[in-house]
Amino acid sequence: MAVVPKQLTRFHPFSSLAPEYLSHICEQAEVESYAKGKIVFKRGKELPKLYFLLEGRVKLVDANFESREINTGAEKSDYALNELNPSKESAVAIEDVKILLVDRKELDLVMAASQSKDDIPVEAQGSDDDDFVTAQINYLDAYAYPQPAVLDSESSDWMSKLLDSPLFSSVSPGNIQQLFSRFEEIDLTAGDVIFESDDEGDYFYVVSRGSARIFPQNSMDAIDLTIGDYFGEESLVGDTTRNATVAMTTSGAVMRLSKQDFVELLQKPLFKYIEKDQIDEFGPQVQLLDVRLPIEHRHYRVQGSRNIALAKLRDSLDSLDPGYTYVVTDDAGCRSKVAVQLLLQKGLSAVILNQSSNCYT
Repeated sequence: MAVVPKQLTRFHPFSSLAPEYLSHICEQAEVESYAKGKIVFKRGKELPKLYFLLEGRVKLVDANFESREINTGAEKSDYALNELNPSKESAVAIEDVKILLVDRKELDLVMAASQSKDDIPVEAQGSDDDDFVTAQINYLDAYAYPQPAVLDSESSDWMSKLLDSPLFSSVSPGNIQQLFSRFEEIDLTAGDVIFESDDEGDYFYVVSRGSARIFPQNSMDAIDLTIGDYFGEESLVGDTTRNATVAMTTSGAVMRLSKQDFVELLQKPLFKYIEKDQIDEFGPQVQLLDVRLPIEHRHYRVQGSRNIALAKLRDSLDSLDPGYTYVVTDDAGCRSKVAVQLLLQKGLSAVILNQSSNCYT
C-alpha cells in the first residue's frame, strides 16, 4: 500500500514538514495490518521503525500491566505509539488495525535537514515563546563565526585565526597537530564554486587565502568569509546535505578536511555524553535543553528541560549564560548533535544527555 502525504500530515512531527520532505518519507514508509488480538510490538525491544496508528484501536501495556487505549482520531494518536526506544509499553490490537511504519533514522535526518534549510511553518511552531512566530530563521550549514578582533601581521594566517576560535581552543594539542597534517589545500580562482546547495556533506573547509561568500537557500542575505573563517561543519554533524552555495569572490585557496577526519579528530573528542545521574556533577549552573519543536516538547519531555527549537537556537546563543553547562537531551537525534556543535562554537559548555528516555515526563 503506497503512502501519501495526506496520511503523514495527520501525525506529528510530519505536520511541520514541507512537501519535498514529506515526499521523501512517503517513498520509504509502509503500512502493515494487524488482526484483532495480535501483538504490534513488545516493550523493551529496540525498534528501528516508528509505529503510527492509521486505523483501529490498540492497547498499550506497561511492565506493571497498567494499560491505556489509543483510538484513531484521538489526541494521543497524533504521535508515534513507540516514541521512546526501547518502548516502555507493548502494543496489542484491540480490533483490526493498520499501522504506518517510518524508519527512525530517516525521520531523524529529514527533521535535521528541514530545520537547517527552511523557516518553520507558523502552525507548527506553537506558542511557547511569544517572539517565536515572528522569528525568521535561515539555517546555514556553512555559517561562519568571524573573530571580532583585527588581526596583526603575525596572526593573520588561517591557522592562528582558527586556533583562536572557541571551538578549536578546546581541542587537544595532539589532535590539533593531526588536524593540520590532514588538511588539504585547494587553489581556486574568483567565481569558483566550492560546493552547492543539496550537495552531500563531505568536507570541512577553512579559507586560507582570499575571500569567499555564502549564498544560503531561501535567503537573499549573503555572508562574506575571510582568511580563517570556517564553514561546512553543520552538514557533517547533522548528516544532512548542504543548505547553501559557497563560492570564491577572489582568487585564493581553501583548506579542506575529510568528514572522517573531522568526526575522528574534532567532533568525537569534543562531544561528551552523560547519563542522568551525572547531571549533578556539574553543580547548580546547569540548564537542560530540548531542541525539538514545541509541539514535540509538549507531548513528552525530560523533566525540567527548557525548549528552544533548533531553528531558534542560533538566534538565542547570545542570550545564553556562559556560566552554565547546557545539557542537550538526546531525543532530537541529529538535531541534538547540531545544537551541541552550535553551543561549542559559541564557546559555551555543552554535553548530550544519553538515554534520556529514563527521565521523560
